[in-house]
Amino acid sequence: MGEAGIMKIRESSNENYYPGSLPYLVKWAMCLAFCSVVQIVMADPVAGVFRDCDVCPDMIGLPEKGYAIGKFEVTFDDWDACLAEGGCNGYKPAEGKPAEQWGRGGRPVIYVSWDDAQAYIEWLSRKTGKSYRLPSKEEWEYACYGGRKTKYCGGDDIKAVAWYEDNSAGQNHPVGEKRANGYGLYDMSGNVWEWTDTCWEGDCGLRVIRGGGSVYEPQLLQATISLRFLKTSRSYSYGFRLARSLP
Repeated sequence: MGEAGIMKIRESSNENYYPGSLPYLVKWAMCLAFCSVVQIVMADPVAGVFRDCDVCPDMIGLPEKGYAIGKFEVTFDDWDACLAEGGCNGYKPAEGKPAEQWGRGGRPVIYVSWDDAQAYIEWLSRKTGKSYRLPSKEEWEYACYGGRKTKYCGGDDIKAVAWYEDNSAGQNHPVGEKRANGYGLYDMSGNVWEWTDTCWEGDCGLRVIRGGGSVYEPQLLQATISLRFLKTSRSYSYGFRLARSLP
């Protein structure tokens, strides 16, 4: 049909997506009569899942924003990998605490302060040579929405996306059991509160936490809610999710 009619253009392979790149997804193009070359290029906000080492948490790149964020909350398995290599100051979260009976493994690591999270980040950054950190409250919220503003991270149906007081049986749960948001991120509402890197109104002894926890009411799990706690605080409700600067 020559240059007239509809002409499909090859879609970019996922093999071309890598952290730090600005990937393009070539979708389709329509070429009308007497057109020469038509190409429509759309920037994909998500660069896909990657990890920097065998024991590193899965990350999802957001190249348009220049950072990646953890697909899941950091788990006990993740923390134990740090301990096995002599990191994390030898601290064993939840040991001897009532919440220890809930289990470890793929559950979010709890009883970790902001300072404890820094010890894990220091180990992981040293191991990989990458710049890991906690997300800012703004980075956290952008990732939470997953490309679409909703009441909770990932949707308006709280039962579908979050563990909270009405469905959690009073404990947290293994990561990734609820529905992901549009960027493929899990448990950003509910399960555990997540530390951010942001100081509370200029007081860096207090840090902003986001997301709500498994024993909290729905109002506190809304995507816009922020609380603050002493950065040295440890609780069965506190965990964290990583960020990493790209590339």
